[in-house]
Amino acid sequence: MRVLFVIAGLIMVVTFPFFRSLISLPMPLSILGSIALAVFGGLMNPKQKWVIFLNTLLPVVAFLFFEYYAVYAYNNLSPAESLHRTFFWVNQLLALIFFFAAYLSTKSLRGALVPDKD
Repeated sequence: MRVLFVIAGLIMVVTFPFFRSLISLPMPLSILGSIALAVFGGLMNPKQKWVIFLNTLLPVVAFLFFEYYAVYAYNNLSPAESLHRTFFWVNQLLALIFFFAAYLSTKSLRGALVPDKD
């Protein structure tokens, strides 16, 4: 999961300058989202349930956000422009990364909440 958060954050940082005109969020919020992925990935610890819970919530919210932008780009932006096509694919890729991160983090949360039968 940590690796998925770091990869997603790097994709966001690298592609943000190119897509700034297509993103309706304020610039500081977009940058803060990238660094939050690194911070929460670094905080991951199986002994801290609050971190596991936040690391489960974060990819679910991120998946919804990036999938929304992917569908928006597909439905509303011109596929004739390469920037619009790339914007769609980058958002779709990020949505897939967060989909897998949501699955893995949910497994971690389940493991933290279900007591061992030892």
